[in-house]
Amino acid sequence: MLRAYRPLADALPAAIPTSWWTDDPDYVDSWYTPAQSDSGRRDGAAGNGWMTVEPYVVQEF
Repeated sequence: MLRAYRPLADALPAAIPTSWWTDDPDYVDSWYTPAQSDSGRRDGAAGNGWMTVEPYVVQEF
C-alpha cells in the first residue's frame, strides 16, 4: 500500500527549485505572526530586517 505513494513522495523534493536551497540575497528575514494588539518596531527572526506595525481596524459593511 505504501508503494503507491512513493512516486508522489519522490516528486515533491524534485519539484523544489535548486535556488530555494541557496543563500538568495533577495531574502531579508522572516517574521512571526503578530498579535492583534502588537504595535511598534518588530525585528525579524534572524535580525536582518525590521518593520513597524500598528493595529488597523476594518469597518463593517
